[in-house]
Amino acid sequence: MNISNNNSEKPKNKRRKCAFFDRDGVLIKNYGYVHKERQIKFLKGTITALKFLKRQKFRIIVITNQSGIARGYFSVKDLKKFHKILDDKISKKKIIDKYYFCPFHPTKGIGFYKKESKDRKPNNGMIIKAVKEFNIDLNKSFMIGDNLTDYKAAKKSGLKFYYKKGCLLRQVKRIVNN
Repeated sequence: MNISNNNSEKPKNKRRKCAFFDRDGVLIKNYGYVHKERQIKFLKGTITALKFLKRQKFRIIVITNQSGIARGYFSVKDLKKFHKILDDKISKKKIIDKYYFCPFHPTKGIGFYKKESKDRKPNNGMIIKAVKEFNIDLNKSFMIGDNLTDYKAAKKSGLKFYYKKGCLLRQVKRIVNN
């Protein structure tokens, strides 16, 4: 007979819901190879949408291809600095849990950065990493993007996908309330 004391068992980690976002064209205006503070222009409803999702207990993950690194336009260090500035402009409290980015490009990359990558959308490597790192429940999660590559990455992951349309706050509220 096996008797177990329920109080001594470790609780299982609860899987979390998550909102995944592409960055350029979804959260901020896409000028092409955006990496400088002066290029930051939040799209309508972005900051309030992200804060709303946090209040609803969503993890917030940004999934972004950054071939500007592969092409030599800016460095990984420049991109990380840019994401820190972006975070500071959104809120004093951390809103975005993590930025996953792919610095590689299979044909336009230079040196080390010229290669295929499971992380580069339409592949779903960045989503898989986030799911593992943050214990995400894909059935309770969604992604918003503006490109076919975003859609394909989400679909490969079994993640609900929505194309960015209009005010992000209105779109996010519709998704969460349905």
